[in-house]
Amino acid sequence: MKFYHIFLFALLFTGCTKTGYIEFKGTMPGIDNGVFVIKNLDKSSLYSEFIMGEKFYLKKALQNPGYYSMQIAKDIYHDNRRVGYDVYLEPGTYAIKVTGNELYKYPTITTTSAIQNELSAYYTVLNDKAHDAENETDSLFNLVYGNDAAPVSSAKYDAQLKKLTDAATKRDNIVSAVFADFINKHPQSEVAAHLLAQIDYKKDPLTYYNIYHKFTTDQQNTPEGKSEGDDLKMLAKLSPGAVAPALTGKTLDGKSFDPKSINKKVILVEFWRSDSEVSRNNHKSLMTNSDLMNNKDFTVISVSVDTAHIAWTNAVNEDKLPWPQVNDMQGQASPNMQNWGISTLPTYDLVDGNWHIIKRDVSFDDIDLAIKDQLKKN
Repeated sequence: MKFYHIFLFALLFTGCTKTGYIEFKGTMPGIDNGVFVIKNLDKSSLYSEFIMGEKFYLKKALQNPGYYSMQIAKDIYHDNRRVGYDVYLEPGTYAIKVTGNELYKYPTITTTSAIQNELSAYYTVLNDKAHDAENETDSLFNLVYGNDAAPVSSAKYDAQLKKLTDAATKRDNIVSAVFADFINKHPQSEVAAHLLAQIDYKKDPLTYYNIYHKFTTDQQNTPEGKSEGDDLKMLAKLSPGAVAPALTGKTLDGKSFDPKSINKKVILVEFWRSDSEVSRNNHKSLMTNSDLMNNKDFTVISVSVDTAHIAWTNAVNEDKLPWPQVNDMQGQASPNMQNWGISTLPTYDLVDGNWHIIKRDVSFDDIDLAIKDQLKKN
């Protein structure tokens, strides 16, 4: 999915819910037998209209101004894939123009809605700046992980994965730069918190926390803004180079965990649970990775969030895990979850021998290359 097309949409209510009317006038060269759809928070269709002869017209009552998903399909008979766009709707007229072979571009939307005009300003620049980088990332992803990915040597696979990682980083840097520039040019933006919610800001929390501080007080105090501020304040402490949080809990022999006891240069900190099939399968993959398992400068620390001691120890024994195990038996309420910013299981972080963060939330598919790269630096 395109990061700038498909989003989780939060409906923002403003003021009263007095019903007004919204009018759509569509001009869509190259689209015949298409469909125009507006979806609301629960992903159900609010409005829809066929696009015939490159045009459509729709006028409906709108009870709640707010953020919605606007979707367009080019041909309901031969290509019914819908491209989605983040929009803000309020009573009034919206003239929409997009070309059939350029649906990847954010449509030209002419309206008196100040909020929608801000969205258009942001997404138009984002499309222009990030489109090529997004395509490159998609192409490399398919080369490495696609159904038609050809078997390659380990060295060639690592080279392809490195290219994918670099391309994704380039794309992410473009996104943060575009967002920062938008906030600088729109210091009183009414969409700042909403736009940040559409970005995976956890990948670079320090950069986005600095941008967040430029939001207006009103934006920081929206429900989205408050949540983002809390997240970023915590995550900024986990940026590369920062001292990693302590791990609460005991090891299998009943002793408190001490990071000083781990005399390794690169450490993979795994957060997992015994009933997670993904976690268990990843254990098997790690155990069969002889390059890592036999490297004297590397180890794993598994931090379980199991609350049943027997379930935890049985899983460790069944998976034959030779590395240190830690559990405080508090489950999701464990301080480890909050202090390390863990929201999904399994999660993998890299730290160095001095217990400083190298990289957070590493994709399991990227772990091998990330660890090897770090070991080379040491």
